[in-house]
Amino acid sequence: FGGVVALAMELAACSSAQSSGSAASEGTAAGGTAPHGTAAEGTAVGGSRPVVSVPGMSCAWPTELSAQTDNVAFPDAAEEIFGQPIVASAGTRIVLAGRFPDARYVSVQVYTPDGVGASLTDYRIAPQPGSLNPWQRQGLPGGRFTVTLRSDSAPGQPNTLPLPVGTTSQHTGYLVYRVYLPAGGASAVPVPVLTVDQGGVSRVLPACPSRNAAVTFPAVSGSGSSTAPPPELEFFKPAQSTFNNGGLANVDTSYLLAYLARPPAADVVVVTAKAPTFAPGSHPSPWPARGEGVRYWSMCVGVLIRSVPLVANELPMGGTDYGCRADEATRLNAAGDYTYVIGSESQRAAISRVPGVTFLPFSTTHPAGPYLLGLRNVLVSTSFAHSPQNVTRAEDPAAAAAVMGPYYPRAAVCPLSTLTAHGPRACQGNNS
Repeated sequence: FGGVVALAMELAACSSAQSSGSAASEGTAAGGTAPHGTAAEGTAVGGSRPVVSVPGMSCAWPTELSAQTDNVAFPDAAEEIFGQPIVASAGTRIVLAGRFPDARYVSVQVYTPDGVGASLTDYRIAPQPGSLNPWQRQGLPGGRFTVTLRSDSAPGQPNTLPLPVGTTSQHTGYLVYRVYLPAGGASAVPVPVLTVDQGGVSRVLPACPSRNAAVTFPAVSGSGSSTAPPPELEFFKPAQSTFNNGGLANVDTSYLLAYLARPPAADVVVVTAKAPTFAPGSHPSPWPARGEGVRYWSMCVGVLIRSVPLVANELPMGGTDYGCRADEATRLNAAGDYTYVIGSESQRAAISRVPGVTFLPFSTTHPAGPYLLGLRNVLVSTSFAHSPQNVTRAEDPAAAAAVMGPYYPRAAVCPLSTLTAHGPRACQGNNS
């Protein structure tokens, strides 16, 4: 199993430096669909959709990435990414003029051709005069803001991000507008208008007719760890070079991961820990806030193949069950602890009848696995010391457990009959 994990993660690290074209087709094969976008370069394997190429900056926001559109690189099912390639000279300025969306979280991030360069998270964006930022002060979304990308930006300059340098049509930078839990879904998100100013001449980029343009992810620095992977079912912080620093990583997000083999058919996997505190819902709220440890957290399960898609199972009555459970969709007990039970779709009904547990699915299209489990913390409060963000030693489960204490997830394989008869406590210490 360790050899399979090492090979799969090496392939995943390599693939994040490439276009997600073939990866998108793998994600779709895992149960995902691509109704209006797939990040592809060349003809997608097994697909018949034409590939759209966007040289330079001819239109605004040509790419949308999500679990629902392409399902690659272990996405969160609650996240939407709108991408804009940047090919610009040093004298160029790019201005985003937008409205604060109705969502849990939003950020504007700039990536150089080699990785992330700078970020503006929602609560740090100054509103235009007469408008209100609902992440700074309680109020309704919809207020206006402008953010400028420029080569002469200074640290601390309000609403300004550095323009990526060294960009070409084959080596682009990226501007990313990232949204979590938008009220009304992705279609309700008002993406900012983009204006390009070069040599004193300004032009507003027209909206792209579709959002299925190619993405060539920024290169991953390094080829991964040469050591053996951590043991199965033990959560660890991933090395920056192999996971969090590759592709279009969110600088506000920290992770714990665990490898998982499919247990025998009669068994399930039980994961328990204390949940970080958060403000639920799909609307903005002021940040930082007393009593809130993180802005958002989730637990997800993906298939450990080259594209690392989320589990995505087509349901008999229609729809898709993505292998992610957002914080507000996770059942907590009176002490604020969660219990996830990972099982097959045929076990779902029995698992869901167990008080206080949240079901996560194994894949129906890649049933044997192996799998990747991931705990996400997005935007961690400085007062919350038990996040993966504060773990300094990568690929070391003991180091993660020492920092996170009761918030460290502990996993065990357990017979479903034991779980249903005696509850999750009977499964603790059953790690095999």
